[in-house]
Amino acid sequence: DFWRPWVAVVEDGDVASLCFAARLSVRGAAAGVYTFPAWRGRGLAAVATAAWSRHPELSRRELGYSTLMSNTASQRVAAKLGLPR
Repeated sequence: DFWRPWVAVVEDGDVASLCFAARLSVRGAAAGVYTFPAWRGRGLAAVATAAWSRHPELSRRELGYSTLMSNTASQRVAAKLGLPR
């Protein structure tokens, strides 16, 4: 399931990457992101996550992004976005 608000990166009519609210409360939201295998390695997760962070429904919330130490792809997304470690 992908919870609102969400942002999709669409290429050639197909959803390539999706960022969604993995957790959502009145005060905050945490990003969840998925890129379909055919589009991985192209930076689309960072594009989707950056767009999600600017979504109007999130404007008054504190936003978070976390990842496992073993998830190097997700760590690259955080680095591209300039997020603190």
